[in-house]
This record gives sequence, C-alpha cells and structure tokens, in this order.
Amino acid sequence: MSWYRRLTPLLLALATWLAQTWWLSPPALAQAGATPARLALVIGNAAYREAPLANPVTDSRAVAEALRQGDFDVTMVENADRAGLERALAAFREKLTRGAHVVVFYAGHAVQHRGRNFLAAVDANIRSPGDLGRDASDFDGLLDALIVSRPASAVVVLDAARDNPWQAALGNRKGLAPIEPLENIAVMAPVAPGRTQAETPGRTDPAIAEWLKAIRTPGLDMAAALTRTRDAVARATRRKQQVWISSPPAAGLVVTPNGKPAAIAQATRGVIMAPPPPGPQSDQLGPYELSFWETIRNSENPAEYRAYLDAYPNGRFASLARTREEFYRTRGQARPTSPAPAQTASATQARPGATPAPARPLRDCEDCPELSLIPAGTFEMGSNEMFEFEKPVRSVAIGRPFYIGTREVTFAEWDACVAEGGCSHRPSDRNLGRGRRPVTDIHWNDAGAYVVWLSLKTGRKYRLPTEAEWEYAARAGTTTSYPWGNTIDKEKANCVGCNAQPRRQAIEVGQFPPNGFGLYDMAGNAAEWVADCWSESYRSSPRDGSAYSPPGCRERVLRGGSFNNDPRYLRSAARFKYESDVRFYTNGFRVVREP
Repeated sequence: MSWYRRLTPLLLALATWLAQTWWLSPPALAQAGATPARLALVIGNAAYREAPLANPVTDSRAVAEALRQGDFDVTMVENADRAGLERALAAFREKLTRGAHVVVFYAGHAVQHRGRNFLAAVDANIRSPGDLGRDASDFDGLLDALIVSRPASAVVVLDAARDNPWQAALGNRKGLAPIEPLENIAVMAPVAPGRTQAETPGRTDPAIAEWLKAIRTPGLDMAAALTRTRDAVARATRRKQQVWISSPPAAGLVVTPNGKPAAIAQATRGVIMAPPPPGPQSDQLGPYELSFWETIRNSENPAEYRAYLDAYPNGRFASLARTREEFYRTRGQARPTSPAPAQTASATQARPGATPAPARPLRDCEDCPELSLIPAGTFEMGSNEMFEFEKPVRSVAIGRPFYIGTREVTFAEWDACVAEGGCSHRPSDRNLGRGRRPVTDIHWNDAGAYVVWLSLKTGRKYRLPTEAEWEYAARAGTTTSYPWGNTIDKEKANCVGCNAQPRRQAIEVGQFPPNGFGLYDMAGNAAEWVADCWSESYRSSPRDGSAYSPPGCRERVLRGGSFNNDPRYLRSAARFKYESDVRFYTNGFRVVREP
C-alpha cells in the first residue's frame, strides 16, 4: 500500500499545516550590492605547561598574515590561558554578522569527551571531566556562534589532533571527535576524527602548509582551496596522511581576491594578548595587562575585576579594580529579588496583575505536558542592560490568562507524538538518555508539528508561547535580571558557570527551584522556541502580548538560554535568533494551551 493511502486524517491535517509553514519561511535575501564582512579568528597555543608544542604560534602568525592581506578583520590570540581563550572568543562573537565570510584557525591541543571537542588552554591540568570547564573551551560553543550568525560561507581549520597527556582521564579516545556537516560551514582537520598526527618541530604540518598555499592563490574559492589541499597532501605523503573535511563550504569565500596587492597589514591589528601567569612581570603596565583591562573596564561584573586582580595584584589599575569589585558586588547583594518600586538593572518594574500565585497544575492526557495557569497582567518587557535587540523596555499587557508547560517538553512526551504518527523526526539523545530530559535537536517547524498533534489529540488549542508570554511567565512578577535575583547564584539553573560541578549537557527537567509561577527551567537547561519572528529591537513589536509575525520571516526567537550558555544569556530578558528549519542539540521548547 502506498504511503499516501496510509495517511490518517490526523496526518493529513499535519501535512497541510507543515506545507503552510514551509512556504511562509523562504530564504532571506541578501541586500543587493552589499559587501559581506570578512572576519577571522586565529588562535595559536604552543606554550603548554605539560605538553609544549613547537609550531602553533609560527603557523598561526602565517595564517593571520595571509588573512590580513585579504582584508580580513582578524582577532588573534597566542598562548592563551582559559580566560584568554574566552576573551578572544567573546570578541570574535561580537563581530559576527549575518552573511559574513568567516575563517577560523586553531592550532594547539584539543581533547574530546562524550562526542564533543574542547580546545585546551596553555595552563591546562585536566585530570577528570570536571576540569574541562576550568581548563578548556567547548568547541561547540564556537560552532554555535557561527551557526546563529548564519555566515554566507565559513571554514574552520582545526589543527589539534595530537596526542596529549589529558585524554586518558577523559576516556582514552584518540584525536578529535567527529563533527557533523553544517550548512555553509566547513571544518578541516589534518587527519580524520579518531586519529592523531605528531608534529615535526620547525616544520609546518603538510595540511596547513598546503592550505596556506591554496588560500594565497588569487581568486581561488575556499571550496576549491580545501580540495586542492586534500589532494596535494595525499600526493605528498603517498596517501599516508588524509586531510579530513566535514563538508564543502558555500561558494564565494575567497581569501586572496584577484589583483590584491601584497601589502601586509599592521602586524598588531586585532590582536588580543593572553595575560602571562601572575608574577613580578605582571606589576608593570604592558600590552598584556592593558589588553586585559580594556576587555573589562566597562564591566559591571565583580568577578571580572577579581580575575584582573588575581592576574595583576599590583597592576596599574589594581586600586580601581578593587573599588569596582566591591561596589558591584555590594550593589548586587543589595538589589531586591522581589517586585519593588526601585529601578533595577533591567529597567523594569512590576505592574498590578502579575502576582505570583501558582495554581494547581493540570494535564490533558497521560502523555501530555503538565500545565500551569498564568494570570493576566502587565509588565515591563525587555532590558536596557546589555544588548540593543533587548531594547527598548516597554509596557506589555497580557490581557487574558493562559496555560504554559510547567516544564520543558521531554523526550518521553515527544516520543509519544512520534509513536502516534504526529511527529516524524526522532531526535538523537546523544547517548545521554531520553525519558524526562528535555527534548532537544528540535527546530521550530518540529515544535509546530507537536502542538498540532497535541491540539488534535486533546481537542484543546495548543501552540508555542509568544515571546511576551514567555518573558512574562519567566519573570513571574519579578523585575530582576533573573527570576531569583540579580546575581547568578549557584544551583539555580543548568548553565556554564551556574553549578559547582559543571554538567555541560541537558539534565532531567525540574531539578532546580521553580519560579514564582511554579515553572521550572525558565533559565537554562534547553533553549526554548517561541512563536515570534526575530526583530532587531522591540520598536515594532506588539504591546498586547501577541506574537510578532511579519510575512515571510525565516528567523525565529529562542528564549531562556541553555546548558551550553553562560549566565548572561539566561536573564529573563535575554533572546536569541535561529533559522526556523535548523535543528541544534541545545534547542527545545515548552507549550502554551489556551483556556
């Protein structure tokens, strides 16, 4: 019997809905005549305390020079400790824009754990998986930033498949973990996942040497450059070394344009220097200390001033750093954690009608998500404290009560939809278990299919929450940065930096205290899709709690942050954008049901 004759009325309704959804999401068109940004991140780590390397700094400088000659805006760091890595990554993330041409080069050590790669800091002392958060940077975080920015074409060269003294403590796997193909983003490594390549001091790895030759060729597209690199290395080594490429990059990325003069850009342009270990040399103002200070001088985070003081206890800015650390730490402790007339960092104030009064949860069927009733009310949505796209703060009225999922939709609840034919995608649990863990690797259209199935199954109207409903429910009458206050207290959420023992994976829902409306995991664990299209600010967004849905939008909004984000992305006002048809292992959702 052919597939279409087996379709039930339920699946026909679902197919119709999906067809409507797909045509409402056409690919975004680039502005005519716009010149794509050319952005690069170059990291060379060689001065490891336990496993020094000979070539990464020299190689990274050669790569940076070639990229600067091609008019790339290069962010560069050499011999970076964990803080230096994070500063370089943060600076690079801030520059990323949609439609850019991007090159990332990392040379140094990396380790793998549970199918993920981690870039090792030069001061790494990894003795257990718990040390990864302290001594290494999650490579998936870099890929995440690239995916979200939607580059026109990007390549990541990962020269890190080397034996090291730490991998035995993480499962004794060799080389790099596999990296799945990504749209418009290619990853190249000198050898395939699971293999290692010893370095020869003073001699650049053949894969990097051939790639450098290729990208210096005027007019050569990156896809052709990668193919040329792979073929040249195979010939030169008689196929003993096989360059690995995750997938071809999109066309258009050319490092050296035709006719480009060979002028070399200023050598220090875009360099971020990692601070040396604390010691006498730290007490004099130099480029390391100055670079560190420039990255934090406008911060309101006391922890960042403490990090400066740890590195430079007698530094030029030590007195000012101590004053600011004390001021911001004291101010954070003094801020109220419940509605009050005083202005807070997010410039929001509670309004009547947003009283936290959780009602008894309900469930419409055995396999349905548990729901909590949210009362009508008004609140101040957005924040003036961090990003432009969270502004301006404005009053929003939630005119009628609604039910929202007490917890994120779980794998068990999603699998029930798959079993009944309402959902066709069965996401991987990454060998972490299903059950009560939040379902992830779900795109916006998948979530839409689920709420259609749930509506038909129960006879109730289920949907995704609007962005306003989500923030209103997350705040639960509070006006602080987080539902519990203005500081990221330990063990309040699942995120990078939120827990004494880093998890770096989604955990079972409901493991942390609920907010004032009785909702769990509104901060962290899985990032959550909402109904709205992305907007660069709130200037055109509705004030009645409805979704912002201009025709033909492709980018949708995610809220709440995930286990893979740092605390600033867990604030109640924090928001993200993602392509509606792109799945990612941090993204899930919760449902709304109308009364």
